[in-house]
Amino acid sequence: MFEIRPIFSALLRHKSSTLLIVLQIAITLAVVVNAIFIISERIEQVNAPSGVAESEIISMNILPFDDNYNIEQNIRADLELMRNLPGVVNATAMNAIPLGQGGDSSSVSASQEDMQNNTNINVAFFRGDSHILDTLDVKIIEGRNYTEEEVLYSQGGEPPKVALITDTLAKRLFKDESAVGKNLYYGNASVQIIGVIDYLVSPWVHHRNHNMAVVTPIVHLQGFKRYVIRAEPSAVAQIMGEIEDKLIARNANRVVFSLRTLSEYRERSYRSDEAMMKILIVVIALLILITALGIVGIVSFNISQRIKQIGTRRALGATTGDIQRYFLTENVLISGLGVALGTALTIAFNIYLVQEFQLAPLEWFYIPLGILAMVITGLVAVWLPAKRASKVSPAVATQTI
Repeated sequence: MFEIRPIFSALLRHKSSTLLIVLQIAITLAVVVNAIFIISERIEQVNAPSGVAESEIISMNILPFDDNYNIEQNIRADLELMRNLPGVVNATAMNAIPLGQGGDSSSVSASQEDMQNNTNINVAFFRGDSHILDTLDVKIIEGRNYTEEEVLYSQGGEPPKVALITDTLAKRLFKDESAVGKNLYYGNASVQIIGVIDYLVSPWVHHRNHNMAVVTPIVHLQGFKRYVIRAEPSAVAQIMGEIEDKLIARNANRVVFSLRTLSEYRERSYRSDEAMMKILIVVIALLILITALGIVGIVSFNISQRIKQIGTRRALGATTGDIQRYFLTENVLISGLGVALGTALTIAFNIYLVQEFQLAPLEWFYIPLGILAMVITGLVAVWLPAKRASKVSPAVATQTI
């Protein structure tokens, strides 16, 4: 039988130890639930698709050091060289790459009024020639790609006339209406949307609008230039081994650096997230272990103070199972107080994280899962001290009288 009243009476005689266990459980629940939620979000983010054929795409940077270096002429010649290499599907010159952690962004809107009222959306801008989509293996789901005749080779300042946008951005700006033919506003310029692409992520993995982007037909004639190659899977290693030498052989007045696949960029971009997940996993394990050890220590101490009580109950006919059940029930009651307080702390902690770090709100089902984990931890922790208490002999206990 669960003797609740004697248990409450015993707890009231040991207020400090009871309060300590309650606080341990509450704080552990709040930290563990929010940490697990953050880890699950990061796992989802790390494994999210980029919309491009990452393992087939090679990126490299070019930086000339010759004052007489003709940028446009070299870009065109380099791209022709790369596109004619065996195993190359396509190549392009771009300002940024998905997951590359560097590039351009701007706030865009569906009307000039929205732009003036600051009801706009900050998105990534990819700029390059008409080979961008095929190089990245991005599909058009509505409208058309821009042509090479629409590409501007410019040193900056001249806005393009047309643009492509991702489907997520089109739905955000125009809801259920078609975006093709409408204008996109950014800064003091506007462009006509001629096509909608299926999916393309921004260069920044933690960008708020990570899956929204604009592609415009501009090749900036600046010294620094990024080339992107899409190769057949079997040719990737060979091309990476020879492309630098071929580009330098064509023009030695420059350096080629940061030669990597997009898969490598993904690994680099999410390295801090993976490190954070590992740290949080260690913190969770340590917190649960410390809480369990704390419960063991406090319960063991309380049992040592109740030898007379345990012996008296044994003398009155209580079985070992009765004694074990008594302490397990006591732990459930304490855990109940702990998880009640911990639930409030969990919600408050999550509200703080949402406000200060723009994290997503905690999903409700994490709390009952955390409560279950804390109750199980408490039961496991108290089982061994309870088992030892149940073996106290009535004769040994009565000797303490």
